[in-house]
Amino acid sequence: MICAIPDASNAVPVSSQNLPPHFGYRGPQNGKVPELPFVYLPRGLDNSSGGQAYVGRADWGPLQNQLLHFSFGTGSWFVVLRDEVAGQQQGAIVTMAGDFLSGAHRGRFNPHDHQLYVVGMNGWTSYTPDDGCLQRIRFTGDRVQVPTAFHVHENGIRITFSDLLDASVAATPSNHFAQCWNYRYSAGYGSQEFSTTHPGVPGHDPLTIQSATVLADGKSLFLEMPDLQPCNQLHLRMHVNDNDSLTCNPTGSGQEMIVTVHQLDEPFTDFKGYLASQKTIAAHPMLSDLALQTKRVVNPWRAKVDDSRPIVLETGKNLTFATNELTAKVNERIGFTLSNPDVVPHNWVLVQPNSLQVVGELANRMIANPDAVARQYIPESDAVLVYTDIVSPGENQIIYFQAPAQPGRYPFLCTFPGHWMVMNGILEVEQANFRPR
Repeated sequence: MICAIPDASNAVPVSSQNLPPHFGYRGPQNGKVPELPFVYLPRGLDNSSGGQAYVGRADWGPLQNQLLHFSFGTGSWFVVLRDEVAGQQQGAIVTMAGDFLSGAHRGRFNPHDHQLYVVGMNGWTSYTPDDGCLQRIRFTGDRVQVPTAFHVHENGIRITFSDLLDASVAATPSNHFAQCWNYRYSAGYGSQEFSTTHPGVPGHDPLTIQSATVLADGKSLFLEMPDLQPCNQLHLRMHVNDNDSLTCNPTGSGQEMIVTVHQLDEPFTDFKGYLASQKTIAAHPMLSDLALQTKRVVNPWRAKVDDSRPIVLETGKNLTFATNELTAKVNERIGFTLSNPDVVPHNWVLVQPNSLQVVGELANRMIANPDAVARQYIPESDAVLVYTDIVSPGENQIIYFQAPAQPGRYPFLCTFPGHWMVMNGILEVEQANFRPR
């Protein structure tokens, strides 16, 4: 990460007494979350940063007034774009063609020939061949296609390029690809790449690009992504011209950006087919990680109860339970096991009769609550009777409880946001039959 940008509006009280010391990017200070980093760089692109240089000259063409970043670890370089939403700054990196012979440290513009000179060296972990280098990057004046600005909206992202776009190429949604992921903010040295929709599950989430629109200036593209949420990394791969010779992408194909999305602006509306819709903005991943470290809701049904009848419920594929019908007698002691062979996390929540939709809608809104993970995605509602914790893929959990005292049909559901509409069922509580001796 580079260029930490302060943002007092995101500061919320957190307890740091039980946190281990944070090395590198600092942890909570004076009971408040740290300022958000300007931009994250994936380890695969830059495992050890060098320095930055500012382009202040017009004779560097479309990169005038841009920030350049150099990688010591990979001997590569990037353009760093800047965005601001409601006072919160956030950045994006654009990969540029051309590798350095050694780990790139410092870059400076020569006041005489106005070209960029970069010095590099080895001696630390760097995936470069030489012990040192001094190399020049110059702008030849030829046409070049490269992203030069961006702005994030609730419904997608607007990107401005240095040259005109081919509308027949850029306006085709299938010519673009988007995926996102988060890092786990903790005292650990580094982090895996985690799903944004299923915290704790390693992996990336593809984002649907619903439409692609070339805007009136001919150089800007709006990618409509209704499911976009705050995330540490949004990876975009775009094809905007039919001539790849214009690109500065080191792969020689299309355009590539890695965006850090802290905050979303109001929906962008200036394109054909815009439809207004309601959207709940998820809590920032750093806030959720801090809540997970400082708060923990203990499951009250973990203590073993003797003479309990075992019930095992497995999750199925495509957001289902293996069965959606369970039975119990009134006041029966139950040892309930949720077994999760699925690839995403789930829980099991038993609720009062006729309260499935109410609890389910509360669960969906929990994505905006930084404490949601620490609370196991259990909504605060008197309708909730008993629940398991979130059970990770391939794991299980057992809880012990007494069935309700009143006969009836008691709904159960998974309250992980977005699951409950199809992942639900009924516990039929029946009157016990007693036979005289």
